Amino acid sequence: MEINSIPEIEFSNVGKRFGNVWANRDISFGIHSNTIHAIIGENGAGKSTIMKILFGIYSADAGTIKLNSKEVRFNSPIDAMKYKIGMVHQHFMLSPAHTALENVLLVDPNQKALESYFKKDKIEKIKATAKLYKFDIPWDTLVRDLGVGIQQKIEILKLLCLDNQILIFDEPTAVLTPHEIDELLNQLLELKKQGKTVILITHKLKEVKRIADTITIFRKGQMVGTYPASELDEKEMASRMVGKPVSFEKRSFEKFSGKDQLLKLDNVKFSYENKDFHFNFTLHRGEILGIAGIEGHGQEKLIPFILNVKKYSYTGSTTILGKDAQKLGPNGARELPIGVFPEDRLRLGVLPELKAFQNFILGYQRNSKWFSKGILDWTKIKTLTQTMFDKFKVEPNNINLDFHAFSGGNQQKIVVARELFHGPEIIIAAHPTRGVDIGAIELIHEQLILAQEKGKGVLLISSELDELLKLSDRILVVRNGKIMGEQIRANFCEKEIGRNMLGVVT
Repeated sequence: MEINSIPEIEFSNVGKRFGNVWANRDISFGIHSNTIHAIIGENGAGKSTIMKILFGIYSADAGTIKLNSKEVRFNSPIDAMKYKIGMVHQHFMLSPAHTALENVLLVDPNQKALESYFKKDKIEKIKATAKLYKFDIPWDTLVRDLGVGIQQKIEILKLLCLDNQILIFDEPTAVLTPHEIDELLNQLLELKKQGKTVILITHKLKEVKRIADTITIFRKGQMVGTYPASELDEKEMASRMVGKPVSFEKRSFEKFSGKDQLLKLDNVKFSYENKDFHFNFTLHRGEILGIAGIEGHGQEKLIPFILNVKKYSYTGSTTILGKDAQKLGPNGARELPIGVFPEDRLRLGVLPELKAFQNFILGYQRNSKWFSKGILDWTKIKTLTQTMFDKFKVEPNNINLDFHAFSGGNQQKIVVARELFHGPEIIIAAHPTRGVDIGAIELIHEQLILAQEKGKGVLLISSELDELLKLSDRILVVRNGKIMGEQIRANFCEKEIGRNMLGVVT
């Protein structure tokens, strides 16, 4: 497509500092009108920061921003909105107790909350805008009763009804099903068709390749470069993001025997927080069993149930490594060789204020291997922690740092190293690569594959369908606390998995 030579938005030597750390330094690039411009980079690369400066959430500490060749400085989002700039945040800003229509009506900052509520012309305009952009919205339904895909459409519609010209999307597909992702990408293309400028902050390179006209890559707070999307494939994008070649090799698959059962939930039914759950599946030795589903539909309840850390009252039976789960001791399944990558490492997996080497034994501190003459052998603990730091390429390579001093990717490496060090027969990995960089994703995937090849069983719970498709031997789809479908690798179908996630049984 032909792009105007003069950028609609121009960043010149923009910098932003938090304390002594520059989140952005010397950022200079342009965004042209009526294009889809992707901003990509690893976590902490600075891509969200630069867009928050544009939207007035942060103020720049250096440099200038021009809009249509005129220098601007926004001190708040309201300032940015006056210039027809809008932003859809990763975490939606909707009122769950109001209807879809009410949420759109109440968005205009220039009006009192209910001033125009019953104005027929305003309601007609909202519905006409939704029709123009092919948004099918149940207007009278409370937001809390709507799926995340519909909620996101409401967020976008709020911006369109304010007649915003520049639309910023921060990780817009993070919690969507494959079908909803496909719908959203088509809607972003429609926005461009209607003359809007779309800025897409994301780490999903396949989506970037599908819809972007231009790509700007960030690394460690600085800009690597801006490129026509046609010049870069996914592998090249990833390599420039991390500054080194990245392997996109897929694992080889050998058919597992299916005879040696490591974990079996046999017609298990239980209730928790007024919700019913029903699971019936087996994890075999040498298998990666993927669990797919929209977040919040019950897959996260599997972990505390299997580990028996919450004493659920249930029917059916649970067998773990040949033992009846109900007969396990007070520490539940943690007494068995099971490694767990928790879904929220800071809340469930570590004590951030402790040193890295202290966290390395957390959960295993009663293990006799750590003791010498009845007391913890800190010299041995530090030596083995250092060995695992070297093996897992943790940076900074300093076991004496507080855990919270490490980046998200390196925090996850420490957790993974700790759980694998003890030689688990079963690995429960919940969202193992969430919020981590490409290098850490590679390493974690390699470790899961290596465990599978050694005959371990991996239960992989993930909202990243690409991750599940890459690693899994089988995939179960969970919706509303029940298994909606099962697929084996030979018959994987992304669209069918997406339909199961939406509750359609095929």
